[in-house]
Amino acid sequence: MNTALVYRPSRRWLVWAAFACAAGIHIGAILVAQGKSDKSAAQDFKPVGVDIEVANKDPEETPPEDVAMPPPPPDLEAFPEEIRTPLPVRPRKKTRVASFVRGTAAPLGDVRALVTYAPRPVYPYEARRQRITGSGLALLTVASADGTVVDVRMAQSCGSVILDNATLDAFRRWHFKPGTVERVQVPITYTLTGASY
Repeated sequence: MNTALVYRPSRRWLVWAAFACAAGIHIGAILVAQGKSDKSAAQDFKPVGVDIEVANKDPEETPPEDVAMPPPPPDLEAFPEEIRTPLPVRPRKKTRVASFVRGTAAPLGDVRALVTYAPRPVYPYEARRQRITGSGLALLTVASADGTVVDVRMAQSCGSVILDNATLDAFRRWHFKPGTVERVQVPITYTLTGASY
């Protein structure tokens, strides 16, 4: 026998009957709860086992209790105050590294015309999240044949390994005009707004 042809009556009325019963129970519970709260508020509360009623009388004046005085403070001379001197602040040594443009020292401003590709260092997410800032100095060694950067070193650290690594990664991708520079020093500063050189 084919089961697809068997007639099955709709049982939607069971769903509606269950819904109506649930709604009736809910409404009945609300009515019972409201009826109990009115009756309990109107009754006077009398503890079990107490047979004596107290009439409203003027309260007897009770003498104020003796307030205990706190003990006197310990002798201040028994605890001498420590004199702390702040540690001296030593300024950070800034070393200047010579950069060479065909054997002569020149700052980055003179060399910018010789740069063909100079992507800006990305301010790392970890440093931004920890609010790390700093400035440093990178020393780039350039291959004179094709103008690519062969070596990058931090002559002066930015104060964070995260910032130093971001600086080195960016400066390795720089390109210069072939045969123009051998070494270049690039100062870099990281602030919360980004990197600038």
